[in-house]
Amino acid sequence: MKLKPCRYCRGTNIKLEAWQSGGYMCMVKCNNPDCPVPPEGYPTGRDPEKVKEEWNRRPD
Repeated sequence: MKLKPCRYCRGTNIKLEAWQSGGYMCMVKCNNPDCPVPPEGYPTGRDPEKVKEEWNRRPD
């Protein structure tokens, strides 16, 4: 699934990161170091496809 650009900086360096913390976890985030972390945080969860869908559903 193609990820939409960041709604804050319009950057396209969007990545899915994964780690183990009580089980598999992942997060979609903007990797532009000058972009602020959104007040609501980044989408996270255990299902990468659902996390990607959540990123793409966020309003512009």
